[in-house]
Amino acid sequence: MAHEFESAPALEMLVTRLGEMEVVLGASAAVRLGAVRAHLQRAVALRADGALPDAAAAIRRAMEELATLVSDVDPREGVLMRAVVERFNAALLRAEPTELERTADLMRERSGAIKVPKKP
Repeated sequence: MAHEFESAPALEMLVTRLGEMEVVLGASAAVRLGAVRAHLQRAVALRADGALPDAAAAIRRAMEELATLVSDVDPREGVLMRAVVERFNAALLRAEPTELERTADLMRERSGAIKVPKKP
């Protein structure tokens, strides 16, 4: 069961941009962002070793941590993030790479990692 849903460069970029979130969210977010960073770094290493299911599980744990952090800042956004995490988990269990990619794109969009042009 291959999980080719996330490129290593995208994960690495997300890891490097977590510092920006700490600046915005403040020092109180540092511990949870550190946990997110650790899970994502583990995912990058696991992916490089070819352990794709384990890498996907590490990404899921990072997403869960991020959803908890978001819930602390904005409970309504936290609910949405938790729904996205559940969607990701379900797609992971069903080994649906297309849905995994869509969910990862949604997470990147919601986190601000990618900008989505607004419709006029």
